[in-house]
Amino acid sequence: MSTIGELSDLDVADLIDIFTRRERTGRLIVKTGGLEVQLFFEEGRISLVSSSDMTIRLGRMLIRQGLLDTPRLLEALHAQSEDEHRRPLGVILVERGWITREDLIRCVEEQSIEALARAITNEPGLFVFDPGVTKPANVEAIPLEPHLLLKAARERTEALRVLQEQLPRQDTLLSLAPHHSDLDRNHSDLGASESMIATVLRSGPKNFGELGVHVALDELSIGVAVLTLLERGVVTAHTGSSHSRNSGRESAA
Repeated sequence: MSTIGELSDLDVADLIDIFTRRERTGRLIVKTGGLEVQLFFEEGRISLVSSSDMTIRLGRMLIRQGLLDTPRLLEALHAQSEDEHRRPLGVILVERGWITREDLIRCVEEQSIEALARAITNEPGLFVFDPGVTKPANVEAIPLEPHLLLKAARERTEALRVLQEQLPRQDTLLSLAPHHSDLDRNHSDLGASESMIATVLRSGPKNFGELGVHVALDELSIGVAVLTLLERGVVTAHTGSSHSRNSGRESAA
């Protein structure tokens, strides 16, 4: 029988501790802030963390870390589809020699930390635990240490909180400063993350959410890159939000 509760009664850290100490097997679903995160336990060990957020899926994470390019990802996804999804994507990539087993483990750990970090916020939400449910067979089997995973997720959450205090609101529009439009000539010294953000902004102003759709970067990396660009004067923050932009478009129509 499923156990259902509110995160105001037990938070995610409490739940992980309970299922770890009791060596439970099952699926924990956490729904908070419009996001769904699933944690699969096997005798108290976390075997999989997955998220409804497409930006932290395995393929995108591999691209973000510079371990894979888009054409090879698409080819591997096609091969997985032809195999009726019987084999995990990571297994296919390792078999073809496009990533190593170590690359896969590191990427799955990073994916899990980021997904969990988004689930341990203080926002209200619900949890459901389904005992006996095991992870899907067509995903990577990378055992994860619950307490180390939780520690890393908490550290990331705290780092993001501190960073957000220095950044504009999430709906603030960001754009390239007019005199920085020629990035190739003026800012060849930009880091990889800053260059990705600046390139996306060439097409027009974007808010943080829109940047997350266009670049293969996690929320923390986007924040650090934007802060650097703002401090260097490469990017400017508009006083109006994306709502103001949309309203302006409607008025013009």
